[in-house]
Amino acid sequence: MGQLNSGGLSESEVTQAADLLSRLKPGFLPLKIFHEVTRLTVMPIVEVVPLRLARSGKIEILLLQREADDPVWPGQLHVPGTVIRATDTPGSFNTPLQRVLTKELNGTKTSEPMFVKSILHHSGRGIEASQIFWVKVEGEPTEGKFYDVDSLPQSLVQSQLKFIPDAIDRFKKHWKLEKS
Repeated sequence: MGQLNSGGLSESEVTQAADLLSRLKPGFLPLKIFHEVTRLTVMPIVEVVPLRLARSGKIEILLLQREADDPVWPGQLHVPGTVIRATDTPGSFNTPLQRVLTKELNGTKTSEPMFVKSILHHSGRGIEASQIFWVKVEGEPTEGKFYDVDSLPQSLVQSQLKFIPDAIDRFKKHWKLEKS
């Protein structure tokens, strides 16, 4: 019975791993543990697609660049997002959304986040249950660079192509409503 669903660990090893994990406080995890958890479980994520209508009339997307030493997407471009933590306020996605807007977008002025959809997908580090939102960037960003949505860069995290087009479509529909 000890070997059932234990991944080949002995009962003693399972107990040791569980005891070590029980000492962690809920919230931000040490990176090595985080990567193992993402491999073993489905991670809840909030993604924010920052968009704007450029003076040219084209829609642009604000992308950030990951660190060169990122273990999964080194140097790649991405939309900002965050893991939903056990310490986030229950009842809505306000806490992780605020974390994205204040920390990743560094206070860039935006509209309120607008919900796009939920998806379950493989991101490259594991399976993610992602809540997708878009925001309209107002003014100049403090982080990242804008790109034309009709010619997204090759260095974009590829798994994000599963939801960026839907966010763009929702942005277009909303913007047309504002203009009429």
